[in-house]
Amino acid sequence: MSGVPPPPRQLEVRRFAAARAGELRSLHDAISARLEDGSGRFRQQPRSARRRTTGHLPSKRRRRGSGEDAAGAGEVGPAGEGSSAPRKQSRRVRRRRELAGNPAEGFSVAGDGARRLRTHLWHAKRFSMERRWGFVLPVGVHGRGRGSRSVLKQMKNGTIVHDASYFIPIELDGPEDSLLSILRMVLCPSPAYKSPDLKHLQDQVLRGVCYENAMLWGIGSPHSQIVGPVTYMWRPFSRENDKSETAGDMSTAHSFEEKSRSSLRRQLWIWIHPAALDEGLSAIRFACERQIQDYGAVVKCCSLEGKLARLEVMGCKAMQSLKKMLHPIKASKINTVPDTSHKSTSTDTPPDSFAAPHLLEASIIDHAEILQPGAILSMIVHDPREVSVQGTVSSSKLISLDKENEGLEEDAVPNADEASSEVGNILSSMWMHPGKHDVFLSDCRELWDSCQSINPPVAEEILCKQKQHERIKFFCLDSGNDQGQTTQEKDTFSRSCPVVLLKHAKKGMPSLGWSIILPLSWAKPVWPFLVSHGAHVIGLREKRWIATKFRMPCFPYDYPDSKAYASYMSKEAAVYDKAVECRPTAKRPPTVPVPPLWHCIMACFHKGDDILTGLEVDDLVQANIVLSQNLSVNSKSGDAERSQADVAPLQLYVPRTIQMLRQYVKEFDTKYLSLSSDMETNADKPNLTSNVTNNTTCSLCLTRVLIRAFKEGSFEEGAVVCAPLPSDLPAWKIRSEEEEEECVEKWELQLPQSHVSSYFSWFDPSTSNLQLPKDDGARDAFRWPIGFVTSGFVHGSNGQDAVAVAFCEAKLLAVLRRRQWAHENLQSREICVLIRNARSAAYRRALATIILEHQESDLEFL
Repeated sequence: MSGVPPPPRQLEVRRFAAARAGELRSLHDAISARLEDGSGRFRQQPRSARRRTTGHLPSKRRRRGSGEDAAGAGEVGPAGEGSSAPRKQSRRVRRRRELAGNPAEGFSVAGDGARRLRTHLWHAKRFSMERRWGFVLPVGVHGRGRGSRSVLKQMKNGTIVHDASYFIPIELDGPEDSLLSILRMVLCPSPAYKSPDLKHLQDQVLRGVCYENAMLWGIGSPHSQIVGPVTYMWRPFSRENDKSETAGDMSTAHSFEEKSRSSLRRQLWIWIHPAALDEGLSAIRFACERQIQDYGAVVKCCSLEGKLARLEVMGCKAMQSLKKMLHPIKASKINTVPDTSHKSTSTDTPPDSFAAPHLLEASIIDHAEILQPGAILSMIVHDPREVSVQGTVSSSKLISLDKENEGLEEDAVPNADEASSEVGNILSSMWMHPGKHDVFLSDCRELWDSCQSINPPVAEEILCKQKQHERIKFFCLDSGNDQGQTTQEKDTFSRSCPVVLLKHAKKGMPSLGWSIILPLSWAKPVWPFLVSHGAHVIGLREKRWIATKFRMPCFPYDYPDSKAYASYMSKEAAVYDKAVECRPTAKRPPTVPVPPLWHCIMACFHKGDDILTGLEVDDLVQANIVLSQNLSVNSKSGDAERSQADVAPLQLYVPRTIQMLRQYVKEFDTKYLSLSSDMETNADKPNLTSNVTNNTTCSLCLTRVLIRAFKEGSFEEGAVVCAPLPSDLPAWKIRSEEEEEECVEKWELQLPQSHVSSYFSWFDPSTSNLQLPKDDGARDAFRWPIGFVTSGFVHGSNGQDAVAVAFCEAKLLAVLRRRQWAHENLQSREICVLIRNARSAAYRRALATIILEHQESDLEFL
């Protein structure tokens, strides 16, 4: 073996092939002779050897290649002579190319004008899509609308993500005092009023450190109506202004701040739901025009549609998922300039705020749980696709990004561990002692400067080429030919993304998570990272389940006093009517109105204490008179379009602060003041007021309540909330286990099945004569309606979490509570009510809890 020479280190392929050229040529001739005949065409295989396909037929082959054959036949002369026009590509190819693109701004538009999200292609393969509010949105997973238990389990033990890029931000740019005047006109509660307890929070919102929720009202009409809930956030103060303030004298610092603020040009974002976008944008522009006419201040109002994306990350492990994805690219420092306003009280000034000269953004994201609800946190992060499995950025990418920030390397922290240990103390004291360094957390100039264009992320094809090049280079096979092309492609793309995090404002519920605001083009690379790292994606249906789980309203489903709710219910009624018409007559469900007939509560409203009595002939006659006077348009039961017109004359009013509710309660008659005093003593003192003049002369005042089953029952959307009679109240008595076993009798109350549909026709004002049912059982089982359920039970909730959202008339709830407190065993804050599903004949016992008795405001929403 020692005499055998080793194999050569290099092998010349051409010499190796030339030595065996004769063998290869003879093999090629033998194969060609077998496959081809004299005409040059391939032979057709015998029938026994053919496969079940039509690809061997010449006619099929010519049909598929007709475009190429025609182009080839036309190329007789020189180039361009006799050539036919290129064939138009199919819709599938054009749509795939459009959805695969990732421009810097703008949504892709369907043929009917509906806008698609950047994650549309991902959702369309897994979710059922519907056109709502001008967008093609994912409603939920395919099936019958089940799966709530799995969603709640993921919410409790994992991470849930939802693409909320359909929320549109409206930007206002102008002097600060003009912007505050506009907010006073359109928002309720107004940010102008500052109670002693909320002054600190309002200062943080005005500085741009926190965001706030409010209700947007329409102006310019005699009957003002809400538009919908909004979220507004100010652009933080620039650091140059802060430095100039601290440079002055302490005695004139406060006056200088007030003057500079009034003349300072600020920016403001108002996030609004697309269902109320047109109406809200019109109201804001009307307020801007009035501000220009009255004071001459120029305020710019524009929509940032198609520029920003918004992702909702919720769940108990939401912060863990964000830490895996968000890796800041630079060691930015926080200028801890002492605040002169707190210099006089040295004991209150936190020493930790001046101990660290600068802090890493990476340390801040590790301690983000300390931030209060409603906090804003901004940073510039790496491309999540470049994050390795261990959660760190690759060294090559990190070096290239650090070269872009060479100026910041001098300010790097010498000992990052010491600075990271002090971040928690600084963040915890930052909100109680606002200084100049807290603005750093929410300062994101890249997103606020709308005129500044942000480069889109690196295309997926370029990343694949670069990874392939790195693999080839690792095996020492680098040719170096594609280095120039890669360098040119890097110039038009970016590897860093500005991000703004909003901590959801709900105290005591950390699982609500965060909102991620980023450029629209960056939604595509961020979305697969979240999904591949264990996040469970939800649609509109699952989002509504989560809102009901956390006892929060969901727009527009739980806002019956808005036009968006009426428009949505009219479309749902049209879909339901169409589905019913497709079924046989014998199998159609009972006819019930899909939009709740809120006008039927008018009859109960004028009865007052008489709702605690049975149904009589005089009651129906009086109800007919009341309904005919309060409704200018007659409507038929189940007619969605006319029901929408009926809501407007009623002027439904829903108070969403404790102050607005008490203002309405004070206008009751003397016989209802006993309830208002009880409510006022049990509830906490009001800490929130509004400068907006509330129209309390409306016909109905609905308040949001939570419905909980007393013993059994599952309440669906559209269920009727009824007032029990005094003889029904002993059924709510809480018995011990022994008494419950001894009690053999079971409380039951049912309408005759034949009167389920006619229940609503008794309150239909389109009928000339309201007739009393002749059946005595229907009269005895009749209970007066006081409200409707807008969001039903969520399957999978147990115990106290199993609640439904309903809206009931406040005056009628006062009547029920006063009668209920006459019993010794029923003197609780929960109100005893009866619930009957729209297509059911059985009444179920339930307990209603008024939201505003447990919290001062009801402004949070999903």
